[in-house]
Amino acid sequence: MLDTISGRNKLLGTVEGVRHDGLLAEVKLNIGGQMVTAIITSQSCKDLGLKPGMQAYALIKATEVMIIRP
Repeated sequence: MLDTISGRNKLLGTVEGVRHDGLLAEVKLNIGGQMVTAIITSQSCKDLGLKPGMQAYALIKATEVMIIRP
């Protein structure tokens, strides 16, 4: 499946937490000790079966990443 997705930055991690809030879900992914948080639809979260402890990929497209100075 990953071969058909245009995102080139694929980072494997472990789901640390999932929080549903109406139509959206917040998913926290631990990637080598660094946390990545994504907001996806609750339906997508359910369809993917995301639960703490399971492995998942963070797919990051260059047009959807913001870089700022500390």
